[in-house]
Parts: sequence; structure tokens; C-alpha cells
Amino acid sequence: MQTLKEDVRQSILRAARNEFQSHDYTGASMRRISAAAGITTGNIYRYFTNKEELFEALVGPIYEKIVNYILDLKKELERSYAGEDNGLKYLNMVEETIVGLFLEYSTELTILMNRSSGSKYGQVKERMVSLIVTILEDAFTAGPQNAGELTTADRQSARMLAGTIVEGVCLILREHEDGETVKRLVNEFVFLYHLGMQHRCTR
Repeated sequence: MQTLKEDVRQSILRAARNEFQSHDYTGASMRRISAAAGITTGNIYRYFTNKEELFEALVGPIYEKIVNYILDLKKELERSYAGEDNGLKYLNMVEETIVGLFLEYSTELTILMNRSSGSKYGQVKERMVSLIVTILEDAFTAGPQNAGELTTADRQSARMLAGTIVEGVCLILREHEDGETVKRLVNEFVFLYHLGMQHRCTR
């Protein structure tokens, strides 16, 4: 049995990253990926059973990171409101984590958020919106100025803001590749979001 080589696997992943960044999941070609990786089309299937498995290897880990980050953020928000922490600590945590994800996984995030149509991640934006809605709803009801019960207007605002956050991230990823530009835009985006949340939760 021929041993699979890690350097070949990494070469395939690099080629796939470029292919999925240029085409969405449906339009990506295993033939082009294998050619870019310098191997035969038949050989690529020894490393990845199909295009779905290869796509999963690229974006699955970052998807899990994002979900875990959002859930951790929800817990941090709950602790912040339960104690005496102000919003600055929360903002810094949000900013550092988002910027870190962008800088380390910008290509994978671009693929996940903008190129996953036709894959099992095709509804990823809606999933992200739903998770963020739960955070915003908690923020609306947990602050010291709030009564602790969601109104219809609260739910509508949470949905609108969550959609804005997700689409803002997608726009930055879609239009910019330079790390410093991404970092600056994310910083501005998070800062403006935080200002709006402070006003919304304390009015």
C-alpha cells in the first residue's frame, strides 16, 4: 500500500484554497485542483474521497472556530452584565478575536462566507445570523436599564443588527485581501457596532 504524503496533502489544500476562492463550491473543479497541485486527477482521490470532503477539510475547522467563538462571546457577555465590568473589556475581546480570525483565516473565511453555495455550508450566513441574534437579544434584556423581557421591537432590532454584522463581514472579505486593510476595516466595524450597542442597551 502506497503511503500518503503530508506534503502532497498540503499541496492539494493550497491548490483547493485558490480554486474555491476563485469559484464557488459548485463551480470548483477537482481536475483544476489536481493540476495546480502537480498531481494526477486520480491521485487526488487517494487523499480526498470527493470535492465535499476536500471542501470540509478547508472550511470545517474555521466554521467550528467561529461557532465556538460566538458561544464563548455569549457567555462573556452574560458574565459582563452579571458583574461590574464595563463595555470596554467586552469590546476589546470582540475586536481581538475577530481581527485574529480575519488575519489567520481570511481566505478560508472568504470561501466559507461567500463561496459555499451548493455545499452543506450554503446556509452558513443564516446560521451565523441566528447565533448572533441570541447574543443581541441577551444584550437587550440583560443591561441595567432593561426590564429583562424582549419586545417585538427588540426581536426585530436583533435580527436587523445580526444580519448587518454578517453582511458587513462578508463585504470586507469579498472586497479586500490585504491583511492591514482587513484589520483596519474590522476595527472600524467593531467600534461602530459597539457604539450602537451601547446606545441601544442604555437608552
